[in-house]
Amino acid sequence: MGWWGSVKNSAEKTKLRGDIVLTQRGITARKKKFGEEFYDVLTNDKQRLLGVSTGTLSVFKKGPQCDDLRTAFEEATYEVCGMQAREDELQKNLDVMEVKGSHTMPDETIGQKMSKTGKMLSDAGTGTKIHAQMKMVYREIKIRKENFGLEVYDYAQQSDDKEKKGLKGKISKALTNFSEQEKEIQDIIDVAKKDVEVIEVRVKSLERQIAFLDSEMEPLAPTSSSS
Repeated sequence: MGWWGSVKNSAEKTKLRGDIVLTQRGITARKKKFGEEFYDVLTNDKQRLLGVSTGTLSVFKKGPQCDDLRTAFEEATYEVCGMQAREDELQKNLDVMEVKGSHTMPDETIGQKMSKTGKMLSDAGTGTKIHAQMKMVYREIKIRKENFGLEVYDYAQQSDDKEKKGLKGKISKALTNFSEQEKEIQDIIDVAKKDVEVIEVRVKSLERQIAFLDSEMEPLAPTSSSS
């Protein structure tokens, strides 16, 4: 390969490596989205807490890994509940401001009108500050759920995972006995797993392209000449 070919080869590999980094970010983003979906379905009103599901639905690996998942879930729940309590307190402050707002103040005299205007301006500034704080808390909750997804993604198994009792047919048969809530959990896991697998295939394809370009750069082995 000539000098120009070598330059083009290096440029193409650099581009492919950049594509790999971006594609791998897609994997992380999908696992984070899984964390939000998975956490919400485990804590909704229809099926309280993880312990109810693990007894009946084989979506978690048995043994120490199930304990790790439970621990991760409990830690996430503790932290999210704390954040939600802060959000509720901020909302309560807004509600109090609404009840005791400037519209309840008399405005018959000039002094009263001035006081009411001052109260309106003060409430507007305080309300804006509280709304900003609530947005920050909401963002913190979202990030914590996303991190939960990164922590537990590898523990969740697809419904056709052969590690779970062998044949896909048995798993499919078992699924018919699941409650709607359990099926919802399994669907969230299956979709996330398939999405991540698609992205991982893309990463491997890019890596193979780099390996091919590397092979083009390797010098040919010298041929032995017969005397």
